[in-house]
Amino acid sequence: MAIDPHTHILPGDFLADLRKGRLGEAARIVSEGEQEWMAFRATIFGKDREFRNKLNEPYYDVGIRLEAMERMGVERQVLSVSPFMTLYAIDAGLNKDISASINDGLSALAKSHPDRFSCMAQVPLQDPEAAADELERAVNNGHIGVQIAGNVSGGNLDDPDLDVFWEKAVSLDLPIFIHPQGQAAAPERLGDYYLRNFIGNPLDTTVAAASLIFGGVLDRFPDIKFYLSHVGGFVPWIRGRWQHGYGEREEPKVRGASEPDQYFGKFYYDTIIHNADAFEYAVKTLGADRILYGTDYPADMGYHQPAKEIPGLSRLSTADQEKILTGNAKKLYKL
Repeated sequence: MAIDPHTHILPGDFLADLRKGRLGEAARIVSEGEQEWMAFRATIFGKDREFRNKLNEPYYDVGIRLEAMERMGVERQVLSVSPFMTLYAIDAGLNKDISASINDGLSALAKSHPDRFSCMAQVPLQDPEAAADELERAVNNGHIGVQIAGNVSGGNLDDPDLDVFWEKAVSLDLPIFIHPQGQAAAPERLGDYYLRNFIGNPLDTTVAAASLIFGGVLDRFPDIKFYLSHVGGFVPWIRGRWQHGYGEREEPKVRGASEPDQYFGKFYYDTIIHNADAFEYAVKTLGADRILYGTDYPADMGYHQPAKEIPGLSRLSTADQEKILTGNAKKLYKL
C-alpha cells in the first residue's frame, strides 16, 4: 500500500464557512444551474476581478476519495488544498482568514480518519510574516507540511522577503510542497490546446526550482526541504543546459550560487510523468531516495491507476520501488 503526498481536497468545514458567509462577502459560493463555483473577489492593478473555481464532487466527497484510494492501492494521503486556493492575488488579510479556515478543516478531516489522512497547510504567502505565523499555528494543530504555489502572483521564490517564511519552515523541520498555479511565462501563447497545463504547469515548477537554486535560497537555508510536483517540471531534462550555462555566463552566479549539479539532489520529486522511459531516466538522474509517489488526485492530469502500475516502476529494484511508494514519504513526512 502506497503513501500519496500529492493529492488535493477542499475540506468540508471550509466549504461550510463559505456557504454561511463566515469569510465575508469577497469569498462565497455561487450557483449556475446545477453547477456550484467558489468565487473570490480581488482588486488587481486597480481593477476589481472575481476568481472562480468549479466545485466538483471528487474534490470534497470523502467517500469517493476512500474508494479511489482502495482502487489505487493507497494506504494514506497527505492532503493539501486545491492549488487554486493559494489565492496570492487577493487581499492578504482575507487570505489569512481563508487559510485558517482551510487548515482547520484539513486538520479536522485528518483527525477524523487518522489511519488514512494526514495534512499539509495552506498559507497567505503574499504576506510572508503572516504565512509564517499561520504555518506555526497549523503545525500546532497537526499539519506535517505546507503547500505553496510555484510563484507569488508572478513573483519568483527567490524574493528575499520570503526568507522569514523559509526560516520558519526550517525551524519546524517541515517539507514544502511546490505546486504550479498560474502561468509562468508566455500566457498569450498557452491559451489553446490546454497548453497552460501541458506546458505552463511544469514550466512554473521549473522556474521555481531555478529561482531557488540561482537565487541562493538553498545556500541561505541548507536544511530546507522542497518537494517538487510533476517530477520537477522540466528540471531533470534541462539540468545539463543549466550546468553548461553556469560555466559560460556570469548571470547565474550573481547571488553566489554554486554549480547547479550540486543542488538537484537537495530537492524531492513526485512520480507524475506518465511515461516509462522518462520515469526510468528521472529515477536514474535524480536518485530513488529523492522520489515520492504522487497521484495529483483528483486532477485530470494526475495518475489514478494502481500505484504499482506506474509506468517504468517495474524496471526498478524491489528496494527502490519500496522507497518510492512508501519509504521516502515516511522519512520526509515523519510518518
